Amino acid sequence: MKTVGIIYNPDKIRAKAEVSTLAKWLKSKKCRVEAIPSSASHAPFMDFAVILGGDGTMLKAGRLLSPKGIPLLGVNLGSLGFLADTNPSESRALISQVLSGLYETEERMMLSVVLKSKTKTIRHLALNDAVILSGTTGRILNISANIGTEFLADYVGDGLIVSTPTGSTAYSLAADGPIVHPNLSLFVITPICPHTLAERPMIVSTRHPLSFQAATKDGKVKPVLSIDGQLRYSIAPQDWIFVSRAEHSLRLIVNPKKRYLQVLRTKLKWNERG
Repeated sequence: MKTVGIIYNPDKIRAKAEVSTLAKWLKSKKCRVEAIPSSASHAPFMDFAVILGGDGTMLKAGRLLSPKGIPLLGVNLGSLGFLADTNPSESRALISQVLSGLYETEERMMLSVVLKSKTKTIRHLALNDAVILSGTTGRILNISANIGTEFLADYVGDGLIVSTPTGSTAYSLAADGPIVHPNLSLFVITPICPHTLAERPMIVSTRHPLSFQAATKDGKVKPVLSIDGQLRYSIAPQDWIFVSRAEHSLRLIVNPKKRYLQVLRTKLKWNERG
C-alpha cells in the first residue's frame, strides 16, 4: 500500500475542500493518506506528496520534504502556478500514472542559508532565493560579498538576491536577472536597484559557498534576510550570512504536458510575438 501525502494551504477554502475529495479518491485506490497543512514543521513518511495550492505552498513543501527525498506533484489552486503547474482537471490522470510507477522526476537544486550572529545560528533551506533587503524603504544598503575566501564586491543599493536556477524566474527575474534552466547547478547573484551602472547580475559556480555582511549607511535600520519570500530575520552589522548548495535537492514530478520551456511561454509570455 502506497502512502500519499497531501500538503495544502489551510488558508485557501478551495484547497481544504479539495483535500477531502482527493483523499477519498486516493483511498478508493487503496492508498494510505497523510493530509498535512503547509505550515507544518514535520512530516511523516510518504511515497510522494501532492501539493494543493499555489507556488507559495510549493515553496513551503519543498523546504519541508526535500531532505526526505520525497517527490512532489504540484496542483495549482493559485494564480501563476509556475512550480505547481498541473491543473486540478488533469491531476487525477497524472496521480494515477505516479501510482503505477510511470512517471519521471527532475532534480531542483536548493540553497542552504545560514544566518550567524554572536549569540545564535539560524539555518534554513530555500528553493527560490535568499534576499538581503533594507528593513524599510528609502534606506541604502552596503552589502559585502565573498565567494569562498575571495572578496567579490561591495554592493550598494536596495538589496541583493541569491537565487537558484528555479528561483531565477521569480524575484531575480523582476530585478533584471537572467532566466536559468532549472536543471543546472549554480548561483544567480542579482543586485536590487544598484546605485551604479557597473553592478550587474552574475552567475557563479556552487563549488564555493557565498558569504555576506550587510548594513544601512546610517546604521539606524537593520537589514532583513528573506528566505523564499516567506521567512524574515533582522541582520545586525556584525552578522554573517552564508549561502551554499544544499545537500539535498527537490524531486519534482514532471507533468509530461507541461515541459519547462512550454511553461515559460504560457506563464511568463516568454518569446511571444504580438
